[in-house]
Amino acid sequence: MSARTFPPGFLWGSATAAHQVEGNCTRNHWWEWEQEGLRQRPGGYVRDGSVSGIACDYYHRFDDDHRLAAELGHQALRISIEWSRIEPERGRFDEAELDHYRRVCDSMLQRGLVPTVTLHHFTNPIWAQREGGWENPEMASWLARFAAYAVRGLGGRVKLWWTINEPMIAPALGYMFGMHPPCVRDPVRALVVARNTLLAHRAIYRAAREAATHTVEVGPVLAMIHFEPLDPGSAADQALAQSSDRFMNEFFLAGLRDGVVADEPVDALQGSYDVIGVNYYMRVLCEAGRGDVAISGARRAAEPERWVDEMGWEVFPDGLRRCLLRAGRLGKPVYVTENGMATLDDTARTEHLYAHLEKVRGAIDEGADVRGYFYWSLMDNFEWAEGYSRHFGLVAVDRQTLERRPRPTAFVYRDIIRANAI
Repeated sequence: MSARTFPPGFLWGSATAAHQVEGNCTRNHWWEWEQEGLRQRPGGYVRDGSVSGIACDYYHRFDDDHRLAAELGHQALRISIEWSRIEPERGRFDEAELDHYRRVCDSMLQRGLVPTVTLHHFTNPIWAQREGGWENPEMASWLARFAAYAVRGLGGRVKLWWTINEPMIAPALGYMFGMHPPCVRDPVRALVVARNTLLAHRAIYRAAREAATHTVEVGPVLAMIHFEPLDPGSAADQALAQSSDRFMNEFFLAGLRDGVVADEPVDALQGSYDVIGVNYYMRVLCEAGRGDVAISGARRAAEPERWVDEMGWEVFPDGLRRCLLRAGRLGKPVYVTENGMATLDDTARTEHLYAHLEKVRGAIDEGADVRGYFYWSLMDNFEWAEGYSRHFGLVAVDRQTLERRPRPTAFVYRDIIRANAI
């Protein structure tokens, strides 16, 4: 089979998030939830009994990690900046912490890496969470103020900004299924949160664009799931797949495309994006009567699993192609901002990488304007409620010594990047 090339200038890299890699993010609501878990029950709230703690100590080791990423051929990194470090108290900004992120971005640039930066990646400052977090409509103005400060402060170092990472995860896992803090199970509150994340995206987008003194592109990072009925002949399964898709995918897409929230027009929401990020991991097969449809689906007996990942998700590469085509219909450039597999079987990881890149190339062939691919993740890290029991990294991290060790897939990915082809 001949190599399939990607467009000239296609941007290759990997992604991380501050709370998952920096260590000691002590002023956000995830840290507070982890500590509360240790006080409330043996083993705490996190699945493997861990807490984020020092994580990967990226906060201090960032330059070495950037050097390693560059040696592995990466052209860009997607990071997040920790809101709670920069604004530890409402209205009080810590210039020393912003200066830290200037050094992080300067390090990337010195290593030949393009910095792309997410402004909100799951974590809220404790002060914001105690004032209601995503249920408080003031989150939009708080985040806009933070975004303006960060974009002005980092200046020309960053040209590609992401507003909110996976904005529908907070309503789904935080307020509907109770898996993430504040661990609420209330569909009514989940809808309030969903609306507020969309309005916050609009506010961040406008603030970032207005604060920039150079040309920037700004957009959201959507967690897109491909939903199908488990039994295509079942009306109940079809209805569940459609309602799940409306909540997890179409709610945000409709806001961006049509400027509506729950059928209500919202000023300046339509078109509030220059780029779209797509995080894709799974297909969910919807079976009426299951209570966890937004998390993990059933399996079809006639479709044996090709890979088994540590998350329990159904790996379905063609879903990535379909999601990229769907996001591409919004008419702006699309980036795969996360895609990867949690496993210790690196042969499977490599096969997974090739299979999904084949689908990215397929989406481009069908007209999607896909500009880049960021593997999740550069290194093993704190995988939220799963703790350290999940291994997404191209680079393994020894939990005792924090030594970094590239896995074989990291070198396969390096060669793909060099060739700009699979």
